[in-house]
Amino acid sequence: MTSKLLNVALHVDENMAFHVSRDENIPKAGDEELLIETHFSGANPADIKHATHLGIYPTRLGYDFSGKVLKAPPGSAFKVGQTVAGYTPTGVGRPAGYGTHQSYLVCPENMVYLVPENLPSDHAACLTVVAMTTADALYNLFKFPLPGDSAQNTPASKTAGPLLIWGASTSVGICAVQFAKASGVFPILVSASPERHALLSELGATHCFDYKSPSVIEDIKAVLKEYHFDGVSYAFDAVGSFSGLGSAQMMASCAYKDAILVSVVVQKDPRFVMPLATTNEEVTLKIANLPHPITIPARKEDHQRAWSVLQWAVKHYRSRFRLVSVEVFQGRAEDALEELKILADTGRGFGKLALVHPLLPLFV
Repeated sequence: MTSKLLNVALHVDENMAFHVSRDENIPKAGDEELLIETHFSGANPADIKHATHLGIYPTRLGYDFSGKVLKAPPGSAFKVGQTVAGYTPTGVGRPAGYGTHQSYLVCPENMVYLVPENLPSDHAACLTVVAMTTADALYNLFKFPLPGDSAQNTPASKTAGPLLIWGASTSVGICAVQFAKASGVFPILVSASPERHALLSELGATHCFDYKSPSVIEDIKAVLKEYHFDGVSYAFDAVGSFSGLGSAQMMASCAYKDAILVSVVVQKDPRFVMPLATTNEEVTLKIANLPHPITIPARKEDHQRAWSVLQWAVKHYRSRFRLVSVEVFQGRAEDALEELKILADTGRGFGKLALVHPLLPLFV
């Protein structure tokens, strides 16, 4: 007698209540989609915040994953049994099958890639969202030259700058430093806690500043003067604090008036633009205090450019690019849901979190 498959999932319902579901509702893959057995799912603040802030509910939670292909459509580039990673679409009306914090998921095959031997599966499950978000900022909004396969950059290959990354020890910031170095950006100025300065210098930062220092803005401007700049041309807020004297406004005070300002969250200041991880299809959102949903158009060429940068990171993982810290959670589904809530509410400090699947029963 064949046992039925059980799908353990983290879910947000139509009342915006978060809970665990355990049932036999295995997602069904569409014509251009893969059915995947989830091995690891990557945790992001968006897993919770997209429901509470952007109206994406009811659905199952999660965007990042790695796992094994169980079913592929005819003519697919992928085969049953292959280990793959990627991320899934977002937006109002998102099908439950796209949630990655569940035992089985479906994903459009154009948002999936093969996991090579140099990339651990738990790291692969945490990579796509942060890498694609960062790539959209650096290569579509800043329009930096793409990273190449050549050796480490030399003075002759320095192509753009100066760049300021505020909050460079965040996962997006870690990606940004490495991508910028690989593209020959110079100088790369970063703010972070002093205990992260040595790591950031190793990854490619030219100068590191303590973001808590009362003189941090003056210190940044003094270094820029040494390079004969009065400000930075490109500024990336990888923290995402809001108005007032938060990260975005402190960063902006170090930039030229015509600088390109990017923040990972929507800023009230109209000078800022926000990068997106998913630009391959249009996305509809219900933003609080707006009377109607908004639809963000697709940017297909931009998506392809960012995807090529992701593939560069995958190819060069451990040699020229890496996530510096990935913690693995293995335990009860209810406890995993609490980890996601903590991540969305207060953050969890340095590094990424990967959940092992299948998530365990309530009573273990």
